[in-house]
Amino acid sequence: MMKRRFALIVAVVFCCTLVLTSCTNPLSSLREFFNKKTADKEMVQQTDKATISMSELQQEQPENTRPTVMYYKDGEGLLIPVMRYIPKGDLGIAKSAINALVYSTESFENLKIAGLMPTLPKDTKVIGAVVKETGLAVVDLSKEFTTFSSKEAEEIGVKSLLYTLTEFPNIKSIQLKIDGKSVDTLTHGTKVNTNLKRTEINLQSQVNSGDKAAKVMVYYQKKGSGNYTYFVPVTKLVSGYTNSAEAALYCLLEGPVAGSNILSPFPEGTKILGVRVKDGMAFVDFSNEILNTGGDKSAERAMIKAITLTLREFSEITKVKIFVDGKTIENTDGIGANEYLDVPIFVNYFE
Repeated sequence: MMKRRFALIVAVVFCCTLVLTSCTNPLSSLREFFNKKTADKEMVQQTDKATISMSELQQEQPENTRPTVMYYKDGEGLLIPVMRYIPKGDLGIAKSAINALVYSTESFENLKIAGLMPTLPKDTKVIGAVVKETGLAVVDLSKEFTTFSSKEAEEIGVKSLLYTLTEFPNIKSIQLKIDGKSVDTLTHGTKVNTNLKRTEINLQSQVNSGDKAAKVMVYYQKKGSGNYTYFVPVTKLVSGYTNSAEAALYCLLEGPVAGSNILSPFPEGTKILGVRVKDGMAFVDFSNEILNTGGDKSAERAMIKAITLTLREFSEITKVKIFVDGKTIENTDGIGANEYLDVPIFVNYFE
């Protein structure tokens, strides 16, 4: 017994000797180990600070897919348009788009990193979908579609379905059926007894908008979960403007309603000096406060995206040129550059 214990002690001492003699400086190695851990931690913290704009994400299109715009909801119940590549599949692209809105553990986990969520109840199935020559899509869904948790979720789900399907150029309105039968109202009272058309999305009420106010859509930025930001379409009411493009930009600069988590990218005091639309070109003149970004290029890109997204809502506008105090600015590729900007095809991207 004593011999075995002595042999074990000798072996341990021998191993320790080997370790110590193989390192020129064991304390230095220990220091390097902890320094590496600190560096790794700092790298993670720096990565966390980086902001990923979903409006600038680009990805190569996979085979047998089609770029398709889906409307998901965020934590505040706002609908967010997101372009995704959807497999064409046997059901057809419209049915595939509907399936992409249905809640599942996989879809929830996939979207939550950006702060977005599916909008249709779990296990909802597409029984049939037919698009008529008039642009009416008759969509037949399973009874699970009626199992929304609340009236708000129900209204958001219906609008998400409507806006997603009417992104297809051949669909202008939708008619809902449940298990092959027409329905007047859903479980929580949402009326679906008529052909549904786009009216407004993420409506923000305005004070003193007038009885004959027109609806315009503008785009603001919002911080999602993690490092993601995305652009949000917001419907506003406006009166007193004859030029609809000018009205939209006026509302854009007005900013979101007080208390909103939506962000306006424009520096305080920025004003519209003039808007002219001719031959598909929009010429927009801003006051020089728009340049007060402190050299922040991401802020400039956000302003350009907000302007061009807002103007893309007018089908006659294909390109935009931005002026500052009636002039273009030399030696810049940002606000006021002497170039025409294409209106964006998509708002946000995500895969």
